[in-house]
Parts: sequence; C-alpha cells; structure tokens
Amino acid sequence: IPIIGPVAIAGHLSAKRHIPDTSGTLQTDTSIFGVMIFAVIAIIAALSFFPALTLGPLAEYFSLNQ
Repeated sequence: IPIIGPVAIAGHLSAKRHIPDTSGTLQTDTSIFGVMIFAVIAIIAALSFFPALTLGPLAEYFSLNQ
C-alpha cells in the first residue's frame, strides 16, 4: 500500500508536458546549484543540532545550581 502514492505521483509527472527552459529556470548542471545544495544541507544539519546545543548548557546550569 505505501507504494501506491509514489507510483501515482510518478504517473502524474510522466503525463506532464515538457516546458522549455527560460531565463528563470534553475540549471542543475552548474556550480552555483552545487553550492546552493551544499548550503541548504549544511543549514538543515546545523539547525537539527541547535536545540541540543542550546538546551545542554542550560540543563547543566540548572542541575548544578539546585
């Protein structure tokens, strides 16, 4: 049953018409695309550690000052 959703999406995407590239199209074969992908991955990875990095010292402070 979980495969039905992705197959339906793939079928819908395969039925779409091809749209020609314009000046607003993001090219995926350039170095700026690679830099942007790397930056997004790095930001998301940093934000996933942010709660632990901020709450850890606070928890230690409150546990030592009881």
